Amino acid sequence: MIRLFLLFCFTLPVLALCQKIGIKKDKVLYNEKEVAVIKSPYRNHYEVYTLDDKKAFDLDLKGVALSGQEILYYLDMKSADGRTTQIPYEVLVTSFKVDRIIAHQLGVKYNFFTDKGLNTEEINRFFDVKRENLGDKYLQAKAGSIAAENDRQSTLSNIRSIYNPRIGSKGEILVNNGSYPAKIIGYSSMFNCGFSSANPCLEVRDLDGIRVATLYQSNRGIKTYVVKTFDNNEFTYPSPRTYAPSDYAFMNEFVTYLFAEGYTLGHQAYQKNQELQQAKIKDAVDRSINLYDVPGYVVDRSGKKTEGLITIWFEQLDTERTGQKLPSEGADLFGQRVTLKTSLPRGMGTKTYNADSGIRFCVPYNGGEDCYYGLDVKGELMKKLQNYGALHGNNYYFYRLVAKENKIMLLQDPVELQKYVIKTDIQPKGQMIDNRSSEKLSLKLADYLKDCKPVSESLKNNNLDLKNQDNLIGIITEYGKCKK
Repeated sequence: MIRLFLLFCFTLPVLALCQKIGIKKDKVLYNEKEVAVIKSPYRNHYEVYTLDDKKAFDLDLKGVALSGQEILYYLDMKSADGRTTQIPYEVLVTSFKVDRIIAHQLGVKYNFFTDKGLNTEEINRFFDVKRENLGDKYLQAKAGSIAAENDRQSTLSNIRSIYNPRIGSKGEILVNNGSYPAKIIGYSSMFNCGFSSANPCLEVRDLDGIRVATLYQSNRGIKTYVVKTFDNNEFTYPSPRTYAPSDYAFMNEFVTYLFAEGYTLGHQAYQKNQELQQAKIKDAVDRSINLYDVPGYVVDRSGKKTEGLITIWFEQLDTERTGQKLPSEGADLFGQRVTLKTSLPRGMGTKTYNADSGIRFCVPYNGGEDCYYGLDVKGELMKKLQNYGALHGNNYYFYRLVAKENKIMLLQDPVELQKYVIKTDIQPKGQMIDNRSSEKLSLKLADYLKDCKPVSESLKNNNLDLKNQDNLIGIITEYGKCKK
């Protein structure tokens, strides 16, 4: 077991688990061995010496208090030869002794100690590194914190003056300054959350019943809390008072702070959710391959061509960006129906065509046009079972034309691009080139094209990759030349 532990220590990039840094009186212990001396002649000042009483460096623990309860601590360090630097004070070990915390940080993070004593090479390299002046940086942070706190207090004061948020006897959240009848904008609930950060202490709901904000205990200070909101925002609430379930003044202050953060209750959350949903829909529309009022034309069975604006939904709108384009349950109705808007003397007229109506439609694309044909196909067993299970017997869909030869076409599923369809004029259905192996598909396609013996025999005898579009184009080209 000891050998395994030592091997583990040598393989770790950081030796935190293998170094045991301690303090015994004024001695620094490295794995229970005395390696250095640390003295503190006065408060927050520490001097580190070798065991033969040669001074190596000294340091001061300093802190800058921000406007709230937070204090930014750092170590102001000076080597024996006068070089200076500053590093953040980090509590990397549980202890009430500051000298042990400092020794642990310097030993574990900066490798100041070895079993032979002070690591002078590492200490020299440490003081050669140029670092930012944390004292100046933290003072700037303090100035910014004070300014921000002043702004916050001014904002809170204005909110109290204008809205006077307050809590009714049944948790109602009321607003206005008393000049007009009070208005309810939401409801509050307070709980006994104890000292657990997992249990909510209070929550605020708006008039639509949406939980707008929930407050939790925090480990950042006695009067500091964590707030989570309906729009997945999270922020710290520095309360002027300690939470108690029966303290309505705490709730008053909290609602005022919510206002300052931009959460005004009423129907705001519903409206924001609606705006977000509309933005998601627009994004999904922009990403989809659906056609919305695109100029084009429809050609019916008789060859009559009608121009207008074409709309067709090939796929469902993926508002949550899940990647799912077609329904996995229920009937798949996408790609089965196209509408055409045409100009009439008294406005626009709309006509709907199903994929089984024998029409084709075309729309402009990249300087040319894309044409789609409504077909039923051999194959697609799983989709057909899905449709039949939903009592939907229509399995005709529109497929995009890729290439056309004499009495034969190659088409592609507009959504599942790996799926192709070969359709001849003498067959009522097309042959789907789906996810089955090329070996199995070759036999199916050979049977489908059996009226052209050379192509059919070639498919039986050659191991052709039928997932390759060029190969499929080659097949319909050969079929178009075939003398039947």
